[in-house]
Amino acid sequence: RLHADDSILEVEWKRRLYSWKTVGLCAIPLIALGLGVWQTQRLKWKLALLDEVNDRMHRRPIALPMKITADEINRNEYRRVIVHGVFDHANEMLVGPRSYETEPGFLVVTPLVREDGSRVLVNRGWIKRELKDPKSRPGSQSIDPVTVVAFVRKAPTKSSFTPDSDPDKGMWYSLDVELMAKHSGSQEVLLETIEPDSVAATMYSIKNGIPLGVPQQVDIRNNHLQYLLTWYSLAAITGGMLFFRLRKPRTSASTIKRMRSRSGRLL
Repeated sequence: RLHADDSILEVEWKRRLYSWKTVGLCAIPLIALGLGVWQTQRLKWKLALLDEVNDRMHRRPIALPMKITADEINRNEYRRVIVHGVFDHANEMLVGPRSYETEPGFLVVTPLVREDGSRVLVNRGWIKRELKDPKSRPGSQSIDPVTVVAFVRKAPTKSSFTPDSDPDKGMWYSLDVELMAKHSGSQEVLLETIEPDSVAATMYSIKNGIPLGVPQQVDIRNNHLQYLLTWYSLAAITGGMLFFRLRKPRTSASTIKRMRSRSGRLL
């Protein structure tokens, strides 16, 4: 009777062992573990990137060269630069819609004409939707020479869900640096002005239609720690499930043998 029961348990265990469900369950912890290792590497890379960006942002501002290459932009992204010139408000471009603390509005991108006649694109910041018409915000339309302190930025990646911009109709849905530069006769250089360092100055800018620049501390998302914990947890859980599925059941014969062995050690 015992041997019959044992053989049934053995057959059921082998059936589980060589099933497709077991094969699939073996793959899950391995894949999850691999993704956890990958996210660990990504976390190290992101922390190094954040340290580098923080270092660049706190360096002294430098004068922006008259001609700047794509490699220099990549090396100096988030570096503060000083640039002099006059804004070409006739070629102002409104990118949006964009929101600031849930309020709808637009980003104002204006070419800056420099001393040698070259142009760079300046993302001057955010304005309320009600101030879309330049006539409603004369404080932002000065024709006097200005000195701008701004961050150097790479061209942002356009989302696949964002529609294409239409320069002829003045419809700009993304910061398409290449298209904006071609439309305004500018270099493919994007600068972002920095918001005031006080709440009062920020409120004054919003009220009077003066574009509100980007924060002085740029927030770069870092979710890799959360991701790696998720993948490692999944690997541990599915690994435990796999262990219990593959563990060979105790038969009557093995139980008796183990009990005799214990009795022998006690004696």
